[in-house]
Amino acid sequence: MTRMTQGNGIVLGNSFEAMVQRAQKGQIFVRKGRGFSLSELKKAGLDVVAAKRMHLMIDPRRRTIYDFNVEKLSKLAIENRAMLKKPSATERRKPEKEDVEKVEAVEAAE
Repeated sequence: MTRMTQGNGIVLGNSFEAMVQRAQKGQIFVRKGRGFSLSELKKAGLDVVAAKRMHLMIDPRRRTIYDFNVEKLSKLAIENRAMLKKPSATERRKPEKEDVEKVEAVEAAE
């Protein structure tokens, strides 16, 4: 797993972790969050179903949009484009036909 750093040297964690910012006495700290917000997913071009297929954590309570999280999500979406593609109707039917042929071959052998 790779670790990304922000311009000021803050480690942002691996590509599957959502990061959040918090402020304390005028300083901004970045820490690991519970998951990506729905608005970050939408801005990156993903939906909830696609994010769950990619095994990403989602935090529906968060309302913030952080650019570094959106960049991570968009990179992940590009890398996993084949996973996000919905199978066509012909691709869904192929396994069924193969199963029927296997059953017929087994019955013929008996």
